Amino acid sequence: MDDKEASFINLRASPRRRVLKAAKIILDDWGAIDCQVRDVSETGAQIRIDGATKLPHRFKLLMVAEHTIRPVQVAWKLDKTIGVSFLGPAEKASLRKYT
Repeated sequence: MDDKEASFINLRASPRRRVLKAAKIILDDWGAIDCQVRDVSETGAQIRIDGATKLPHRFKLLMVAEHTIRPVQVAWKLDKTIGVSFLGPAEKASLRKYT
């Protein structure tokens, strides 16, 4: 663990657990970008995207396996890894709408 990663961990409001889950970033125009959730807590998550993509400050995060979607905002970004804070509760989502 490097100093940058350690400083992010120290700022977390709640403990995170490591996961590797498929997810989608859902934009305001309902466009979708594939991503992976690398860790998650009660207050936020760490996601990783492939390729260079400019993201808005707020978007929705769709957890594919759980069929849930929730609003998030970017807390930090380091290359292709992004920390997001949850802005609301997870709601059931129809995957048909996003695929």
